[in-house]
Amino acid sequence: MIRISKWSGLVTAASPYILPAGGAVEQTNAQSLIPGQLTVRGGMGNVTATGTAGGALIELWGYSVGSGQSEIIFGFNDAGNIVKFTNPTVS
Repeated sequence: MIRISKWSGLVTAASPYILPAGGAVEQTNAQSLIPGQLTVRGGMGNVTATGTAGGALIELWGYSVGSGQSEIIFGFNDAGNIVKFTNPTVS
């Protein structure tokens, strides 16, 4: 495990040659929800939602409406239609 004593944050516009120690140009499978702290994101899970796909799903997009409000998932199926799912839960 790599330990960094100081997390300088995500510096997307920096050159790799002038990147500050502990800084990152790319952040993959990690999140920074608390300032100064980097944690690993949770893994994948099964999502159950209200709605019908109408075929095989090719792409999915999540949409949140405010903090603590309802979430909606939009999908693109193999028939070329955009479908909507509500009340998603992860198991």
